[in-house]
Amino acid sequence: MPSWSLVCSWPIRHYEAMNSRAVPAGQELPPVNVRKLGSQGPTVVMLHGWGRSLGALLPLGELLSSSCRVILLDLPGFGLSPLPFGASNDGGGWSTKEYMARIHEVLAQEGVSRCILLGHSFGGRIAVRMAASFPSLVCGVVLIGSHGLRRERPLLQELRIRGIRLATGIAKRIDGVLGTRLFAHFLAPRFGSRDYKAAGELRKTLVRTVNEDLALEAQAIDVPTLLLWGENDSETPIDLAHSFQRLIAGSELHVFPRKGHEPFSDVGAHLLAGTIERFLSSRGLNVG
Repeated sequence: MPSWSLVCSWPIRHYEAMNSRAVPAGQELPPVNVRKLGSQGPTVVMLHGWGRSLGALLPLGELLSSSCRVILLDLPGFGLSPLPFGASNDGGGWSTKEYMARIHEVLAQEGVSRCILLGHSFGGRIAVRMAASFPSLVCGVVLIGSHGLRRERPLLQELRIRGIRLATGIAKRIDGVLGTRLFAHFLAPRFGSRDYKAAGELRKTLVRTVNEDLALEAQAIDVPTLLLWGENDSETPIDLAHSFQRLIAGSELHVFPRKGHEPFSDVGAHLLAGTIERFLSSRGLNVG
């Protein structure tokens, strides 16, 4: 379903955080920008959302650093982390599997053998996959407005999506045979979501990741998991939180009134930090 991102409701408001200048093919993977805070307590690794950088989670990280060792990352292709060739359009794009593998390498380089993963939105996708794949590494998970699960859609919306997918497939086949640009000049401008239009060199990565359904991975998570959601989140609505709660055994859900997709913004950082610290303490995860 390569055209799903044309109609997905995954708005991006911070495109300036993208670092879409890909390194040339054949070169080693470029470095990942890391910022470390705190000197004692459990290690919390923070993964930001799509179109953002570690700066989005920095205020929350600074608050948590009073009781935790905090590692914030600019995911490859965002912030100060260059875009690997494989994650670019010419390289075919990355899925969350490649992001997971790269983060695992970085954590090994940093000497991290046990950690709590905190993921927001797109970062939550990666956290879910990592927690399911590396149970010896991940001892706890915090998901904030996370993507990663398919949502049921009304019949008319489903029919519209299927129609656009069909038209996209036909247009791309015609373009391939005749050398036209029906898809780029007609379909994408009319039906492409804001994130698809702005993704640039990360477009194929966006398409690959947005099509992933991590329900089985979520179900496989067997560590204490905290779900933090804004009541008014329109990008990852509250029904996704309830779906994660059903899938992840023993998970704990907190909904913040009048908060949106980034409940950690402004004074929300203090609310979330307090909730996270209490959760870690209650689950015995507050010791490094």
